Amino acid sequence: MFYQKAFLFFVFIFKSKLCVLISASKFMTNKQKSNSSLMRKLYNLFTSMKFAVIILTVLGATSLFSMLINEYPTFFSKQSFLHTLFQQHSPYSSWWYSTLLWFLIISVLLCVIQNTKPILRSITLTRFLTTDNIKNIHNAKQIKKGQSNTAETIKKLLKKQLYHITESESNGEQLIAARKYRWSSLGHLLTHISLLVIVLGSLIYTKTDRQEFRYIIADEYKDTEYYEQFPQYFNWHFKVSKAEHPTIVVDSFRVRYYTDNKGPRISDFRSFVRLFDHDGTLLTKHEITVNNPLIYKHVSIHQSDYKPLVNEFFMNIPNRRQIIGQVQNHQELERNETNWITGLTLRANKGIPVIFLGMLVSTIGLIMSFMFWPRYIWVAIDKKNITIGGRSTKNKIVFQKELDNIIKKISYE
Repeated sequence: MFYQKAFLFFVFIFKSKLCVLISASKFMTNKQKSNSSLMRKLYNLFTSMKFAVIILTVLGATSLFSMLINEYPTFFSKQSFLHTLFQQHSPYSSWWYSTLLWFLIISVLLCVIQNTKPILRSITLTRFLTTDNIKNIHNAKQIKKGQSNTAETIKKLLKKQLYHITESESNGEQLIAARKYRWSSLGHLLTHISLLVIVLGSLIYTKTDRQEFRYIIADEYKDTEYYEQFPQYFNWHFKVSKAEHPTIVVDSFRVRYYTDNKGPRISDFRSFVRLFDHDGTLLTKHEITVNNPLIYKHVSIHQSDYKPLVNEFFMNIPNRRQIIGQVQNHQELERNETNWITGLTLRANKGIPVIFLGMLVSTIGLIMSFMFWPRYIWVAIDKKNITIGGRSTKNKIVFQKELDNIIKKISYE
């Protein structure tokens, strides 16, 4: 009796543990299924065109919102909550703009991964159609086989039209698969990749954008009192990278005027500069104008401003603006090309070359997609008849004319 009770006790314990294990396994299975379904929903969401359009719309709307905030400071003051929350002092490097770009990057990247395999398969896979299959194509035609319109003549004719030929046999029929511009299917993939590169470049742009401005006195005034009072204005020591800090020196700066008699109108202004490495090695010489900046690696130096050199000696005078205006007008009237100080702007950004690369890839992809399109022609030759049909993904009217012309030439052979 004791053994029976012990046995029943152990059976009860085992049954209880078994029920717990079964319940736990069911719970884990349901949890895995729910996690799997959640991941699938997220994947479908990120790979949908609708999601990408929504992200692009939100990017446009928030960019417009940021522009309005900066254009109307009376309505959106710098001390407001919205201005601080959305980091409007630098909106294109803010947390929300970077988040939207990352969402767009993930969406486009998943689309590229999803479409790569089908596109490559469509390019490499050769599909042959028999007579019965070709007859199901809406533009299929069947002509009598003669002594001249053999498989060799048909292949030569298709090759003249730039078709790539592949042959096979099935049930006594000679099958020909002709493909033209099949590689143009990559245009769709390249367009997606270009968008990915452009968005990545934009993200790099927002993180590495840097802009600085400096007034520099030309080196030709180094032996004057200007150098004694303002030596810091005679060169510009700027940063390219952590290990590279070159120095720019302006040899001379000139303001040029038009030679007509309509008054002193400035035609252009230019700085003749030298760029030195941190150890004093001359890197380059350049003449900087408004449309011709000095470019060194990812840094560009632009001609952006100028003012009278005497400007720096009236910092603490009450009627400073009046005196400077008189001096400047006097110098312009005399058309004096010297006694000016140049203003240079430094712009550094590592994302611009990436954006340009994306634009180049986008151009190639769009040309491949719109200028070329895949065309397929199938031919089945039996003992009596030649059956021919074709398909095109775009410009079906143009393709139909091309196919009709090929069929006519085969009929006349």
